[in-house]
Amino acid sequence: MLATEFPKISSNLAAGYGVFGTADPYDSTKPNNGARNPLGTTYYIPPPSCGSLTLPSVAGYGAGLWVRYVLYKSTANPAMAAGPAPVYYTDNTFTTVSGKFTEGVIASKSVSAAGWLLPNTGSVAGVGVGSAISATILNNGGNGSFVFVGIAGFIPSAYLAAGSAGDMLYGSGDFATTGVTPDGATTYSDFKFIGVALAAAANIGNVLAWGFPF
Repeated sequence: MLATEFPKISSNLAAGYGVFGTADPYDSTKPNNGARNPLGTTYYIPPPSCGSLTLPSVAGYGAGLWVRYVLYKSTANPAMAAGPAPVYYTDNTFTTVSGKFTEGVIASKSVSAAGWLLPNTGSVAGVGVGSAISATILNNGGNGSFVFVGIAGFIPSAYLAAGSAGDMLYGSGDFATTGVTPDGATTYSDFKFIGVALAAAANIGNVLAWGFPF
């Protein structure tokens, strides 16, 4: 059953960034090890257009976002990206993720993709409480931090390789994607597509995320 209540959002990384700045450190001395939501819980965050009589012509304004609360914990601890980027499930509980591609539960396959890690150095660096984020902070001495990943809906300013509008995206490396142009000629059986690029991208671009089971 899907949870529809609003998630509990912390501000320990950046005030005003909601799920894009939330990272709750794992702490075994606290109730639920510091988690503010049940692990694996899926939430729907409505779009700002809800309740409005008009829809401004702003990218993504009419789309909401499905998010999932998970533990980010990585042995390799790769450097974070400057925008939401793909992470991978590291075991079959589907509650722990890593930005390291080869730490995926199905190594070297895009099907381990869990979602788009929302905390990122592009959104939260130099802003608000704590005013910074890094792989060191996120990995929390090897204990990890509880974060939200985007699984369906509009995600602005994601970290993408160069590509064209309409490219289908799959996780292909550490916090990395590859875009494939739908042309009817490519075999897609090896890929788990996690979204579509909404405009031509050169490292940063808006994404409509999809393809994740709820």
